[in-house]
Amino acid sequence: MHYELCIMNWIKDISDKIKAWGAKKENVNTFILAFSCIVGCLAGFGAFLLKRAIHFVSLFAHWIMNKAPLEWEHAEWWLLILPLVGILIAVAWQKWIARGNMVDSTEHIKEYLASKNYDIPARMTFNPIAACGITLGFGGSAGAEGPIAYAGAAIGNKLGRLFGFDDNMLRIMIGIGAGAGIAGIFKSPIAGVLFTLEVLRMNMAAIPVTALILASVAASVSCYAFTGTHLYLPYSLGETHTLPIHWVILLGLFCGLYSMLYNWITATMQKFFNSREHQWVSWVSGGLIAGIILLMFPSMYGEGYPEMTKLINGNYNDILAGGPLDETPDTVRFIVVLALLLVLKALATVCSNSAGGVAGSFAPTLFAGAVAGTLFALLVRHWFGIDLPAPLCAMIAMGGAFAGIIKAPVMSIFLISEMTGATEYILPICICALVSFTLVKVVATKKPQKGSPTTPTPKTSN
Repeated sequence: MHYELCIMNWIKDISDKIKAWGAKKENVNTFILAFSCIVGCLAGFGAFLLKRAIHFVSLFAHWIMNKAPLEWEHAEWWLLILPLVGILIAVAWQKWIARGNMVDSTEHIKEYLASKNYDIPARMTFNPIAACGITLGFGGSAGAEGPIAYAGAAIGNKLGRLFGFDDNMLRIMIGIGAGAGIAGIFKSPIAGVLFTLEVLRMNMAAIPVTALILASVAASVSCYAFTGTHLYLPYSLGETHTLPIHWVILLGLFCGLYSMLYNWITATMQKFFNSREHQWVSWVSGGLIAGIILLMFPSMYGEGYPEMTKLINGNYNDILAGGPLDETPDTVRFIVVLALLLVLKALATVCSNSAGGVAGSFAPTLFAGAVAGTLFALLVRHWFGIDLPAPLCAMIAMGGAFAGIIKAPVMSIFLISEMTGATEYILPICICALVSFTLVKVVATKKPQKGSPTTPTPKTSN
């Protein structure tokens, strides 16, 4: 007990000295920059832990499929219930361990910023990581971005409170921590910076932006140190393919149309889940829908980076591997199946991250974009006899789908370039993303608002 007290007093003494040094006017900027690097390193380590958690839970789930006492004739039938199990465990984790709702984590960050309540509970530094690992490890078809951004925001917030930052600096540290989390999970420092500036829409001065950049770089380097220097989506075909500009524009329009469909499915299903009188109905229905889709398309298991890598490198037949549609289909049938997969991907994602599970929405848009680009190339080949490079269309369409669905075109451009390493294609990615985003914004602007003079407000019954 005596030693513990001495250690606590020593830590407090060090903390007080750091506070006193950082409080001096001439040291403030240096202190903020150094502090942001610490936040970035911790957020990067959190991203590594999340990747490991997803991997180990997935291994455990597959062990259940192969070794459980209940031996079905086909082990893949376990895929029908695995997402439901993951959602129910994630719900239990939120209710009894985290004691807080972590569904739609990015929205929670925005709510803290909008409400000017900059006190994120300390338990949120690790609980989103655990709950997301459970959701995705058991077959949830979503991403890990929102939860790690939430955990990073909590890390920045709690360390800021520890060192006595005022409310304005705590707000900035939330943005820095969230951006660092995104940078770590994608190994993409520019994407982390743009997440805070474009998605969270935080206004920052020069020094905080510099701190955000340092934190994002530190998070990416930390994740590289733990996971290796490999890219998540390596594009290995180099400059062997080109795509004329008019086809890039048409691909952007195709991605924009799909983005509107994706957003409509998401909004409709979220409304359904939120309107249920009994929450368990949402949990069970969401888990079973995700399970049925996963049984049809096992490639939707988890984040889907291996499948995306195959698509952007020309191996698109494996997208149906392991499911009931796993056979060599003719071109028309394959096109129909890919179109079905695009619709079901949106449905599986919203069921995984809005029906009680804890997950993100960025990786699914990349997956959907890769499939959409492949589908576009096959449609053009079938209808017009023009042989477009399907791998290049898949990679460029990832940027188009991300820009249209997430509504973050600048982030999408740099994210795809950094994750694939194909910086030579940044111009077509830029064009496709901007065309998709513009189409979505124009249609959304022209859509009449509810309750406006041109749209009668429907009567409600008591």
